[in-house]
Amino acid sequence: MRIRLSLALFLCLLSFGFLPAVEAGSSANDFYAGSHKVDITPLRSVYMGGQSLDRKSQGVHDPLSCRALAMKSGDTTVVIASLDVLGLSFIDVEAVRSGVPLPKENILITATHNHSGPDTIGLYGKSLSKRFSNIPVASGRDERYMAYLRSGAINCVNGAIQNLQPAELYLSQSNQWDLSRNSRVPDSLDPTMAVLRAVNKEGKTIAVLFNFGAHAEVLKGKKEISADFLGPVYREVEQEFGGTAIFVNGALGAMVGPAENGKRVKSDWESMEKYGRRFAEAVIITAREGKRVENPDIKVSREILKIPLLNFRFRLAMAFGLIPERLADGRITSEINFWRLGPAWIVTVPGEPYPAFAELLRRRMSGVPNFIFSLANDELGYVMFENDCRKKLYDYERSMAVSCKIGHQLYEELSRLMGQPLTQKERE
Repeated sequence: MRIRLSLALFLCLLSFGFLPAVEAGSSANDFYAGSHKVDITPLRSVYMGGQSLDRKSQGVHDPLSCRALAMKSGDTTVVIASLDVLGLSFIDVEAVRSGVPLPKENILITATHNHSGPDTIGLYGKSLSKRFSNIPVASGRDERYMAYLRSGAINCVNGAIQNLQPAELYLSQSNQWDLSRNSRVPDSLDPTMAVLRAVNKEGKTIAVLFNFGAHAEVLKGKKEISADFLGPVYREVEQEFGGTAIFVNGALGAMVGPAENGKRVKSDWESMEKYGRRFAEAVIITAREGKRVENPDIKVSREILKIPLLNFRFRLAMAFGLIPERLADGRITSEINFWRLGPAWIVTVPGEPYPAFAELLRRRMSGVPNFIFSLANDELGYVMFENDCRKKLYDYERSMAVSCKIGHQLYEELSRLMGQPLTQKERE
């Protein structure tokens, strides 16, 4: 009799909506998401990364931040964090991971490649003299700031995990041909903008993550700290949706930057603001077209790589303490990652891939949509195929790459990690 009454009460509660309905083969609230952001603006003057040496900051135009999205499905929790800095070495990434109670392969730390922030690499400090202004004699890395950044990143990632809540996932993709330009090969661009939006059960946005390739470098030679065009992008996207706006760079290398009518955007605050609003509009339109993914599963894989360091300039920089020492037997340790998030595929590149690399990689990807995260978990410079890397056109990019062979190595390893290994003919 009690069993019948209990069953009747259960069915009654279910019919009136007091108990959540559970589909066969799934559990209620199976997907969770949380976001968090932490200010990482330098508290004092620092050498600024990118463009030139001897550029010390003089004030702050707008803040820098770490922005993180945590997601959980079943027993798997992952975090994607993006920082408004030039890049982060594998050493810094591992230090951040050590402060987070998750497996290392479940955490992706990326940089926006901002050229109006601190020199987090070390190549842009004090020069030898005005005559030899391209020869550094002291590292641009401020280790006190780097400790502050790592602490902020740890708090950012852990905060996103603590903010996990039942959520829904929306995915979308568009082509944006008018937002970027390639100053080396104008016809070579990756126009893909992939967007992920997490929404809580009340319909409020938790985070909007958008992936697109372009140097965060509208500003040239400025000495005020800024997130560059991403400042207005974050503001506009968050005003539209709420939550946390997160940018992850894509195929930005050799040499892709912001564009206005096919031309380089003027280097002033007004033009930066205008471009940022236009970029944000593209994100907003793409995000609105998102398709809901039912109970997305999450699968992660990681490959540790030993990459030959053939760039003599980088070897000297390590030897003289300009950049962190990480050479062992002529090679440096780095990593690549492959994640599946429901129907979406995410791959990471530990540097700055040029569009030709992304084009071939996308042919091997079957996600809907496909995300290519650049400057992810490391910054090894430009990632190109050797036949292009050796060309005079790419003299600068070659000087800022660990090796001309890195493109093929990463392409082969990523293909294998995705379950799409190269054929013997493709290896040749």
